[in-house]
Amino acid sequence: MLDAWGNFYVIIGSSAAALTGLMFVVIALMPVTRVQRDIKALEAFASPTIVHFSAVLVIGAILMMPQHTLQSLRASLIAAGACGVAFALLVIRRTIRQKSYQPEFEDWAWHCVLPLIAYATLLAASSFVIDDTEGALVGVAVSALLLLFIGIHNAWDAAVWMTTAGEPMQDDESAIREVIDRWQRATRAADLDTVLGLMTDDVVFLRAGQPTMNKEMFKQSFRGFTGHGKFEAKPVIQEIRASGDLAYCWSHLTLTIGEKVRAGDILTIFRKVDGKWLLSRDANFVS
Repeated sequence: MLDAWGNFYVIIGSSAAALTGLMFVVIALMPVTRVQRDIKALEAFASPTIVHFSAVLVIGAILMMPQHTLQSLRASLIAAGACGVAFALLVIRRTIRQKSYQPEFEDWAWHCVLPLIAYATLLAASSFVIDDTEGALVGVAVSALLLLFIGIHNAWDAAVWMTTAGEPMQDDESAIREVIDRWQRATRAADLDTVLGLMTDDVVFLRAGQPTMNKEMFKQSFRGFTGHGKFEAKPVIQEIRASGDLAYCWSHLTLTIGEKVRAGDILTIFRKVDGKWLLSRDANFVS
Protein backbone atom coordinates (compact mmCIF):
# COMPACT_ATOMS: atom_id res chain seq x y z
CA MET A 1 0.00 0.00 0.00
CA LEU A 2 2.89 2.38 0.74
CA ASP A 3 4.40 1.75 -2.71
CA ALA A 4 1.39 3.51 -4.28
CA TRP A 5 2.32 6.70 -2.42
CA GLY A 6 5.94 6.65 -3.55
CA ASN A 7 5.71 9.23 -6.34
CA PHE A 8 3.53 11.50 -4.22
CA TYR A 9 6.07 11.74 -1.42
CA VAL A 10 8.99 12.06 -3.81
CA ILE A 11 7.30 15.11 -5.35
CA ILE A 12 6.30 16.90 -2.16
CA GLY A 13 9.47 15.86 -0.31
CA SER A 14 11.79 17.20 -2.99
CA SER A 15 9.68 20.37 -3.25
CA ALA A 16 9.91 20.92 0.51
CA ALA A 17 13.68 20.39 0.44
CA ALA A 18 14.13 22.89 -2.40
CA LEU A 19 11.91 25.48 -0.75
CA THR A 20 13.76 25.05 2.53
CA GLY A 21 16.96 26.04 0.74
CA LEU A 22 15.17 29.01 -0.79
CA MET A 23 14.04 30.16 2.66
CA PHE A 24 17.65 30.11 3.85
CA VAL A 25 18.48 32.47 0.98
CA VAL A 26 15.57 34.79 1.89
CA ILE A 27 16.55 34.93 5.56
CA ALA A 28 20.22 35.45 4.68
CA LEU A 29 19.32 38.44 2.50
CA MET A 30 17.21 40.13 5.20
CA PRO A 31 20.11 41.74 7.11
CA VAL A 32 21.27 43.38 3.88
CA THR A 33 18.16 45.56 3.89
CA ARG A 34 18.01 48.74 5.93
CA VAL A 35 15.15 47.50 8.09
CA GLN A 36 15.97 46.44 11.63
CA ARG A 37 14.74 42.91 12.38
CA ASP A 38 13.05 41.83 15.57
CA ILE A 39 14.26 38.35 16.53
CA LYS A 40 10.93 37.57 18.21
CA ALA A 41 9.06 38.40 15.00
CA LEU A 42 11.43 36.20 13.01
CA GLU A 43 10.81 33.34 15.44
CA ALA A 44 7.06 33.80 15.03
CA PHE A 45 6.82 34.26 11.27
CA ALA A 46 10.00 33.06 9.54
CA SER A 47 11.40 30.11 11.50
CA PRO A 48 8.08 28.16 11.47
CA THR A 49 8.14 28.12 7.67
CA ILE A 50 11.42 26.20 7.75
CA VAL A 51 9.89 23.79 10.26
CA HIS A 52 6.80 23.22 8.08
CA PHE A 53 8.93 22.38 5.03
CA SER A 54 11.11 20.13 7.18
CA ALA A 55 8.00 18.39 8.54
CA VAL A 56 6.89 17.54 4.99
CA LEU A 57 10.34 16.12 4.32
CA VAL A 58 10.23 14.09 7.54
CA ILE A 59 6.77 12.72 6.77
CA GLY A 60 7.90 11.64 3.32
CA ALA A 61 11.02 10.00 4.76
CA ILE A 62 8.96 8.12 7.36
CA LEU A 63 6.49 6.82 4.79
CA MET A 64 9.22 5.71 2.36
CA MET A 65 11.46 4.13 4.99
CA PRO A 66 11.84 0.41 4.23
CA GLN A 67 11.00 -2.47 6.59
CA HIS A 68 8.33 -0.56 8.51
CA THR A 69 5.70 -2.48 10.43
CA LEU A 70 2.30 -0.92 11.02
CA GLN A 71 3.25 -0.44 14.66
CA SER A 72 6.52 1.34 13.90
CA LEU A 73 4.85 3.45 11.20
CA ARG A 74 2.11 4.54 13.58
CA ALA A 75 4.60 5.32 16.37
CA SER A 76 6.78 7.40 14.05
CA LEU A 77 3.86 9.38 12.63
CA ILE A 78 2.31 9.95 16.05
CA ALA A 79 5.63 11.29 17.33
CA ALA A 80 5.88 13.63 14.33
CA GLY A 81 2.29 14.79 14.76
CA ALA A 82 2.67 15.39 18.51
CA CYS A 83 5.84 17.42 17.98
CA GLY A 84 4.07 19.40 15.26
CA VAL A 85 1.09 20.23 17.48
CA ALA A 86 3.40 21.33 20.29
CA PHE A 87 5.38 23.51 17.90
CA ALA A 88 2.21 25.06 16.43
CA LEU A 89 1.08 26.03 19.94
CA LEU A 90 4.53 27.51 20.60
CA VAL A 91 4.25 29.59 17.41
CA ILE A 92 0.88 30.95 18.55
CA ARG A 93 2.49 31.99 21.83
CA ARG A 94 5.39 33.65 20.04
CA THR A 95 3.01 35.50 17.73
CA ILE A 96 1.09 36.89 20.68
CA ARG A 97 4.22 37.92 22.59
CA GLN A 98 6.10 39.67 19.76
CA LYS A 99 5.39 43.41 19.56
CA SER A 100 7.03 44.61 16.33
CA TYR A 101 4.19 43.55 14.02
CA GLN A 102 0.42 43.51 14.49
CA PRO A 103 -0.89 40.32 12.79
CA GLU A 104 -3.96 40.57 10.59
CA PHE A 105 -6.61 37.90 10.05
CA GLU A 106 -4.67 36.34 7.17
CA ASP A 107 -1.55 36.13 9.34
CA TRP A 108 -3.40 34.36 12.13
CA ALA A 109 -4.96 31.95 9.63
CA TRP A 110 -1.80 30.97 7.73
CA HIS A 111 0.78 31.22 10.49
CA CYS A 112 -1.21 29.88 13.45
CA VAL A 113 -4.57 28.22 12.72
CA LEU A 114 -3.84 26.21 9.54
CA PRO A 115 -0.51 24.78 10.80
CA LEU A 116 -2.23 23.64 14.00
CA ILE A 117 -4.98 21.99 11.92
CA ALA A 118 -2.39 20.28 9.70
CA TYR A 119 -0.39 18.84 12.60
CA ALA A 120 -3.55 17.85 14.47
CA THR A 121 -4.75 16.03 11.33
CA LEU A 122 -1.42 14.24 11.12
CA LEU A 123 -1.67 13.20 14.76
CA ALA A 124 -5.27 12.02 14.44
CA ALA A 125 -4.72 10.14 11.17
CA SER A 126 -1.61 8.43 12.55
CA SER A 127 -3.68 6.91 15.35
CA PHE A 128 -5.71 4.89 12.81
CA VAL A 129 -2.80 3.43 10.85
CA ILE A 130 -3.47 -0.09 12.20
CA ASP A 131 -7.30 -0.02 12.23
CA ASP A 132 -7.84 1.83 8.93
CA THR A 133 -4.54 1.93 7.09
CA GLU A 134 -5.82 3.27 3.77
CA GLY A 135 -7.87 6.07 5.36
CA ALA A 136 -5.02 6.95 7.70
CA LEU A 137 -2.56 7.27 4.81
CA VAL A 138 -4.96 9.63 3.03
CA GLY A 139 -5.15 11.76 6.18
CA VAL A 140 -1.36 11.84 6.49
CA ALA A 141 -1.05 12.86 2.83
CA VAL A 142 -3.58 15.67 3.29
CA SER A 143 -1.69 17.04 6.28
CA ALA A 144 1.64 16.90 4.42
CA LEU A 145 0.17 18.65 1.38
CA LEU A 146 -1.43 21.32 3.59
CA LEU A 147 1.88 21.95 5.34
CA LEU A 148 3.59 22.32 1.98
CA PHE A 149 1.09 24.94 0.79
CA ILE A 150 1.27 26.74 4.14
CA GLY A 151 5.03 26.92 3.79
CA ILE A 152 4.80 28.21 0.21
CA HIS A 153 2.32 30.92 1.22
CA ASN A 154 4.36 32.00 4.25
CA ALA A 155 7.64 31.94 2.33
CA TRP A 156 6.12 34.23 -0.29
CA ASP A 157 4.80 36.46 2.51
CA ALA A 158 8.32 36.74 3.94
CA ALA A 159 9.86 37.50 0.54
CA VAL A 160 7.31 40.23 -0.23
CA TRP A 161 7.71 41.76 3.22
CA MET A 162 11.49 41.77 2.84
CA THR A 163 11.36 43.64 -0.46
CA THR A 164 8.82 46.24 0.66
CA ALA A 165 9.70 46.78 4.33
CA GLY A 166 12.55 49.14 3.50
CA GLU A 167 10.16 52.06 3.03
CA PRO A 168 9.22 52.53 6.72
CA MET A 169 12.90 52.75 7.68
CA GLN A 170 13.51 55.31 4.94
CA ASP A 171 10.47 57.27 6.14
CA ASP A 172 11.77 57.19 9.72
CA GLU A 173 15.21 58.35 8.63
CA SER A 174 13.72 61.20 6.61
CA ALA A 175 11.54 62.21 9.56
CA ILE A 176 14.54 62.25 11.91
CA ARG A 177 16.56 64.32 9.44
CA GLU A 178 13.65 66.75 9.28
CA VAL A 179 13.60 67.02 13.10
CA ILE A 180 17.33 67.81 13.07
CA ASP A 181 16.86 70.44 10.33
CA ARG A 182 13.95 72.06 12.22
CA TRP A 183 16.05 72.08 15.39
CA GLN A 184 18.88 73.90 13.61
CA ARG A 185 16.57 76.46 11.97
CA ALA A 186 14.72 77.14 15.22
CA THR A 187 18.00 77.50 17.13
CA ARG A 188 19.36 80.03 14.62
CA ALA A 189 16.08 81.96 14.90
CA ALA A 190 16.19 81.76 18.73
CA ASP A 191 12.76 80.07 18.60
CA LEU A 192 12.74 78.34 21.99
CA ASP A 193 9.15 77.10 21.78
CA THR A 194 9.83 75.19 18.56
CA VAL A 195 13.01 73.66 19.96
CA LEU A 196 11.21 72.53 23.13
CA GLY A 197 8.49 70.95 20.99
CA LEU A 198 11.11 68.73 19.34
CA MET A 199 12.14 67.00 22.59
CA THR A 200 10.44 64.73 25.12
CA ASP A 201 9.51 65.98 28.57
CA ASP A 202 12.04 63.63 30.19
CA VAL A 203 14.88 64.61 27.84
CA VAL A 204 18.41 64.36 29.22
CA PHE A 205 21.51 66.05 27.80
CA LEU A 206 24.88 64.49 28.64
CA ARG A 207 27.81 66.89 28.45
CA ALA A 208 31.51 66.11 28.68
CA GLY A 209 32.92 67.32 31.99
CA GLN A 210 29.65 68.99 33.00
CA PRO A 211 26.50 67.95 34.90
CA THR A 212 23.60 66.44 33.01
CA MET A 213 20.91 68.83 31.85
CA ASN A 214 17.12 68.35 31.83
CA LYS A 215 14.47 70.24 29.90
CA GLU A 216 14.15 73.10 32.41
CA MET A 217 17.90 73.58 32.56
CA PHE A 218 17.99 73.54 28.74
CA LYS A 219 15.54 76.45 28.67
CA GLN A 220 17.81 78.54 30.85
CA SER A 221 20.90 77.60 28.85
CA PHE A 222 19.16 78.36 25.55
CA ARG A 223 18.17 81.85 26.69
CA GLY A 224 21.73 82.42 27.85
CA PHE A 225 23.55 81.82 24.57
CA THR A 226 21.04 82.82 21.87
CA GLY A 227 20.75 86.43 20.81
CA HIS A 228 24.24 87.25 22.07
CA GLY A 229 26.49 87.36 19.04
CA LYS A 230 27.07 84.90 16.23
CA PHE A 231 25.73 81.38 16.67
CA GLU A 232 25.97 78.69 14.00
CA ALA A 233 25.80 74.89 14.18
CA LYS A 234 26.70 72.65 11.25
CA PRO A 235 25.88 68.95 11.85
CA VAL A 236 27.12 66.28 9.47
CA ILE A 237 25.04 63.14 9.98
CA GLN A 238 27.16 59.99 9.94
CA GLU A 239 24.55 57.33 10.71
CA ILE A 240 20.84 56.96 11.51
CA ARG A 241 19.22 53.70 12.60
CA ALA A 242 15.61 53.19 13.69
CA SER A 243 13.96 50.18 15.29
CA GLY A 244 10.37 50.34 16.45
CA ASP A 245 9.84 53.48 18.54
CA LEU A 246 13.54 54.14 19.15
CA ALA A 247 16.27 55.50 16.89
CA TYR A 248 19.79 56.83 17.24
CA CYS A 249 21.71 59.37 15.22
CA TRP A 250 25.47 59.83 15.23
CA SER A 251 26.62 63.15 13.80
CA HIS A 252 29.70 65.36 13.76
CA LEU A 253 28.94 68.93 14.83
CA THR A 254 30.88 72.11 14.20
CA LEU A 255 29.67 74.83 16.56
CA THR A 256 30.47 78.53 16.22
CA ILE A 257 29.61 80.82 19.15
CA GLY A 258 30.90 84.33 18.73
CA GLU A 259 34.54 83.97 17.71
CA LYS A 260 34.96 80.49 19.19
CA VAL A 261 34.73 77.37 17.02
CA ARG A 262 34.22 73.99 18.64
CA ALA A 263 33.73 70.58 17.08
CA GLY A 264 33.00 67.02 18.10
CA ASP A 265 30.67 64.05 17.83
CA ILE A 266 27.10 63.83 19.11
CA LEU A 267 25.06 60.70 19.76
CA THR A 268 21.34 61.39 19.94
CA ILE A 269 18.54 59.03 20.90
CA PHE A 270 15.11 59.73 19.40
CA ARG A 271 11.82 58.29 20.63
CA LYS A 272 8.58 58.15 18.66
CA VAL A 273 5.73 59.71 20.64
CA ASP A 274 2.25 59.81 19.10
CA GLY A 275 3.76 59.13 15.69
CA LYS A 276 6.38 61.91 15.91
CA TRP A 277 10.12 61.51 16.45
CA LEU A 278 11.35 63.55 19.43
CA LEU A 279 14.81 63.97 20.92
CA SER A 280 15.02 61.92 24.13
CA ARG A 281 18.72 61.61 25.03
CA ASP A 282 21.72 63.53 23.74
CA ALA A 283 25.38 62.82 24.44
CA ASN A 284 27.47 65.83 23.40
CA PHE A 285 31.22 65.40 22.93
CA VAL A 286 31.82 68.83 21.38
CA SER A 287 34.98 70.38 22.80
